[in-house]
Amino acid sequence: MSVGFVPGSGPLHRAHPFTPLAIAASTAVLAFALPVPFGPMILAGVLLLLVLVERAPVLKPALLTALPFWFFLYVIHGVFGKHPVIALGLSARVFAIVLGFLLALATVHPGRLVDALAERGVPFSFSFLLTATLQAVPRLRARATEILAAQRCRGLRVRGSIWRRAAAVIPLAVPLVLSAVAEVDERAIALEARGMGGVTNRTPLHPPPDSAVQRLIRWGLAAGTVTAIAVRFV
Repeated sequence: MSVGFVPGSGPLHRAHPFTPLAIAASTAVLAFALPVPFGPMILAGVLLLLVLVERAPVLKPALLTALPFWFFLYVIHGVFGKHPVIALGLSARVFAIVLGFLLALATVHPGRLVDALAERGVPFSFSFLLTATLQAVPRLRARATEILAAQRCRGLRVRGSIWRRAAAVIPLAVPLVLSAVAEVDERAIALEARGMGGVTNRTPLHPPPDSAVQRLIRWGLAAGTVTAIAVRFV
């Protein structure tokens, strides 16, 4: 399942793009700063509540992404280490980080993010780089799905023995890599034609509205993250 921006009417969809990104960034730090096991578990619970309120379709991809880590953490800490509680806390840490990132990815519109960065005076080259990075995985997964469907229509078999699955990798990987390289070249030409390398600051036509409450939330997240780091490591 490809995860990217999904239109919605939840509070994070309507929020300033910096707010979901601040939540994701603070989650990545707090997941390590908060004590195991209850800190990451509470953090994962808060993010899960946000996902349910937002109705963002990120729960299934988050579970599929975190499941292999859960298995290895349980084997290492629960079976061999005889500490299943620690395994549970570390699993909650991984789940919180993945859930925070996917939630930001599903609620931040790339265009609104570029306008928000331009309003703050950030160069367009950096804005495009950040936006392209956030959209890289969804675009590659969507293109891989299209290539898989096209190759299966041509008679490619991707199921069966492990040797048949291995033989199907090349017909899928080569078109994916070549199409990605061709897209990079096309985008570079298009962006150069639009003056991406210019030094003039751009003026956004429709900058996303920001409120004092959201700014307070972002500063609160930053202060809470710094406090958690200081309590844990200082």
